[in-house]
Parts: sequence; structure tokens; C-alpha cells
Amino acid sequence: MDSQIAEIIADEQNIDLADFEQRKRFLMINDADVERIKAFGRSLPQIPESMFDFFYEHLHRFPETKSLLKDSEVVASLKQKQMTYFKQLLEGNYDWDYMLSRLAVGYVHVEMGVVPLWYVGAFGKYLEQIKGLTEQYADEPQLTYESLFKVILLDIVLTLESYHYTKYKLYEELKIMAATDQLTGAYNRRKMLEIMKYEMQRAQRQEAPLALIMLDIDHFKHINDTYGHQEGDQVLIKLSDLVHSNLRGTDFLIRFGGEEFLVVLPAADLAEACEAAERLRHLVAQKNFSPVERVRISLGVAQLREGDTMDSVIKRADDKLYEAKQGGRDQVRW
Repeated sequence: MDSQIAEIIADEQNIDLADFEQRKRFLMINDADVERIKAFGRSLPQIPESMFDFFYEHLHRFPETKSLLKDSEVVASLKQKQMTYFKQLLEGNYDWDYMLSRLAVGYVHVEMGVVPLWYVGAFGKYLEQIKGLTEQYADEPQLTYESLFKVILLDIVLTLESYHYTKYKLYEELKIMAATDQLTGAYNRRKMLEIMKYEMQRAQRQEAPLALIMLDIDHFKHINDTYGHQEGDQVLIKLSDLVHSNLRGTDFLIRFGGEEFLVVLPAADLAEACEAAERLRHLVAQKNFSPVERVRISLGVAQLREGDTMDSVIKRADDKLYEAKQGGRDQVRW
């Protein structure tokens, strides 16, 4: 999700590859800098994990930041991310993906509640460790450190830009955009994983039912071939709006793929889900999708069983959808 959000931030701030290259030129990051950094990376026998301890020791000195780092697993995960970043830094490939990884950090800092002052202060300690390593392993210690400093300065600027944009303009909007299908507004497959994990755990914990409806537009290829893909898109949008407006507030509509949608119904048993599915089938059959003359849907219903995984219960709903298709379409199977 982080890379998807970073792409949105780049697009919203009009940061393209040409702009990124211009930023490197402003900081005078040139081929010689890149070669020095790569040579330094090759000369390191290994990256000492201890260099990241200073980063977090600094953060632990202050009550505001110490409270964010109580969990040892969180700290271990963050240290691993720092190790990954440093390896990436030493590879010298400061390309589009590298830039997105820096923009993603700003978003993550907003999520965690990290403010820029803490980040920059801790990074000062990080630079001290890098300077020590260049003095020990680099052929040109001072020049190598200066080259690394320029790239790290670029990283900090990108992170701060992303942080402020996320903090003050797009935090809630970005979460929505990253979780929803851009065409229909339904939740996307990425969000589905989060929804299913949470609802399955809740159903098992509360010993409550959980049901799924898998629905698919009948003969959708014919609609696209006859009316064009733009009208096909309009059918998807209208269908999504119709289904969503006729679900309970606790239900979830997910675009599963193409013309296929998944409805997650917490606290609904098989009979209730079948009733909901039949109601949706009838509503779609009565809906005016003009200029498309006829739109029908097939639906498969499944209820969570003991021992089910997310994949198994979704597959069972999908298998029932296939039965509905094979049985003549425009029907519900369970």
C-alpha cells in the first residue's frame, strides 16, 4: 500500500522523473558521487547493525519519542527497514522507485505520529555513524561522506515534502484512494485482505456468522462489444452504486476483479445472505442501465465454516457463482 500511496503523492505534487532528476542536479549529485557511494558499498565487509542503535538510542532520550518505541518488535522492524534503506542507498540506483520509497516514509511518519524534528535530529546521529564508516572503509573518506550527505539530504527533503502534504492535505483522502477501486468506488483487493482478516477473527471470537456473496455481471463481454468499453464502465459504476446503496451499513462491497464483486456480510447467516443476494438480483434486473438494454447478474453465496481460511470461503462463494453461471445465469446459488 505504501508504494501506491507514494505514487499518489508524487502525482498530486506534480513530481515526475524529470523533476526528480532536476532535484539531484540542484544538490549537485553527479556520476562521481554515485561511483564513490557504490565503491564504498563494495568495500564494506558488512553493514554493522550497531550503527542503527544510535538512531534509536537518540529517540529513547525523549518522552515524546520513547512512547512510540515501547514495543521491541516495532523497534526491530524499524531497524530492519533502516538496514534495507542503507543497502539501497549504497547501491547508487537513485531512480523512480527509490524516490517513491522516500515519499512513502513521510506518509508512514504521519501514521506513526513522528514529527519532522524528531526525524531530522535522529538522522544527525545516523550521519555520525556513516562518517565513521567512511573514514574506516572509503578510499576517499571526506568526498565519499559528502556524496552520501547530498543523497541523504535529498531523501530528507522528499520525506519532509511527503510528510507535510500528507499531514495537512491528504491523509484521510490518501487512505481512501489506496483502499478503493478508482472506477467504482468499491473497496479494492488490497483492502479486502484487511476486511476479511478482521471480520473472520471477529466472527470466530464472537461465535457469530459471517457470509459472502460473489456476484458477476452476465454476458459482460457482450455489453463491451456491443456498446463499447466506456458504456461498460458506466454499467460497473451504476451496478456498484446500486449494490452499495442496498447493503447494510456494516456490509462491505469489494471489486474482486473485472465485472466480479464480493459482498462481505458480518453477522449474517446463509439464509440471510441468500435473501440479500436474491434482493440484489431483483434490483439489478429492474434497474435502467440505458443505453444498455439488459443487465443481469449471477450470484454465489457461502457462509464461514469452522476451519475455513479466507481463501477457502471465498473459493466456495466463487464456486457457487460458477454453478449459477452454468445453471443458466441470472440466479442465486448457495
